[in-house]
Amino acid sequence: MQIYRGDDRACAPPGDGGRPLPAPPDAAHLAGYYDLTISHPRLDQPELAAFGRWLAQAAADYDLSCALIHDGVVHEAIRRLASGELTVGYHLDYFALWHVPGDPYAQLSLAVQDTGGRPVNLPARSRAFTDKAAAHAELVRHGLGVPPTVIVRPWAGERPLSARDLQTLRLDAPHAGVFVKAANGFGGRGVHRVEDPTPDRLNAALAAARQHDRGDSYLVHRGVRGPSLACEDGTERPAYWRVLGCLGDLYAFWWSPQSITNGRPSYRAVTAGELRRHRLEPVLAYAQALADLSGLDWFSTELCLSDGPEESRFAVIGADGHERPVVAIDYLNDQCDVDVQSRWPGGPPDVFVRRVAARFAEEAWRLRQSRLRPATRAYLRAA
Repeated sequence: MQIYRGDDRACAPPGDGGRPLPAPPDAAHLAGYYDLTISHPRLDQPELAAFGRWLAQAAADYDLSCALIHDGVVHEAIRRLASGELTVGYHLDYFALWHVPGDPYAQLSLAVQDTGGRPVNLPARSRAFTDKAAAHAELVRHGLGVPPTVIVRPWAGERPLSARDLQTLRLDAPHAGVFVKAANGFGGRGVHRVEDPTPDRLNAALAAARQHDRGDSYLVHRGVRGPSLACEDGTERPAYWRVLGCLGDLYAFWWSPQSITNGRPSYRAVTAGELRRHRLEPVLAYAQALADLSGLDWFSTELCLSDGPEESRFAVIGADGHERPVVAIDYLNDQCDVDVQSRWPGGPPDVFVRRVAARFAEEAWRLRQSRLRPATRAYLRAA
C-alpha cells in the first residue's frame, strides 16, 4: 500500500498541459479498438478537462489508443461491442447511474466487461457499494464504524419516524444534528441537514428529501462530532479526511467543503509527520478495509474521528489518551473528484490528478501487454 505524501507544491499546476482527449464526434468516427476509454455525457465538462488531457498524454506516452465515449456515440458503442465490431481493453466510467434501469453508461461498462475488456471497477461491485443503504449494512456487518442511522425504504410510504427510529438517532443528546440523504445520490444532491432536530422538523426534512427520488431509499444519519487536530502548517483542522484509493494506492487528504473553507483549498495532503504525530494509521487501515470489502480499484470515502459512542474496529488513541472510533460519513464513491485546484480551490491538487491519470494509462498498458504475451505452452509427460 502506497501513501501519497504531499507538500505545498501540490497545489501548483504542472507545466505540461497534456493533449486533447480524442472524442469521436459521431458513430462514423468510432474506431474498432481502443486500449483505454473514459465515459461521460458531454464533450465540454470543465471539471474533467485537465484529467482528460493528462489521461490522453499518458496514453500517448505508452502508445495506447484512447477515446472519450459521450452521449453522441454511447449507444452505438454499446451496439458495436455486442456485435463484435468494437473492442475496449480498459474502461473508466464517469457517469453510470447504477440504480437506474437502462442507463447507457452502466450498460457500456457491462458491455466492455462482457466482451473481454476490463472496467476499472467491476459494474456489480460499483452497483452494490455505491448504494449507501446496501453499503451501510455491509460496513456494520464487518465492524466498520458508521453514524447512528435509520434507513427508510421507498415502499415505506409517507410516515413519521417511529419512537425506535428517534431513539436510534439519539436526538436527546447534546449538539444533535441530522443529515437526510438519498442512498444513490451524489454531489450533495438530495441532502438535507437538520440542526436542533425535533421529530416534526426531522419528518418534514425526510419528506422533502424524498421528493428528490421517490424510488430510492433514504438514510437518516445522526451528525458526528469529533476533535480538531494541529497540522504542520500551523492550522487546526477537523479530524475529517477524504481518502482516495487508486489501483492499490491510498491518497489521504484533510478535507472540508468549499462552503466552509471560504475560498481556501478544500484538499490538503496528510503528511508523513502528521500521520505519525496523530497516530492516524487506523484511518488508512479503515480505508484499506473498505477497498478489500468492496473490491473497488478506484474509490473515495470520507472518514472522521468521533467523540461519540459509535462502535468501530478501527480507533485512534489521541495525545490526550482518549480512544476515538474511525467513522465513515460518506461511504464509497466510484466516480471520484478529479477537478484541479488550479481551476478552482475545491478540487484536489493538480499533481495528484495527474498522477492517477498516469496510473490508469499504466494499467491499460499492462493489460494490453498481458493480452499480447504468447500463451504459455503446457507439456504433458507420462507418469
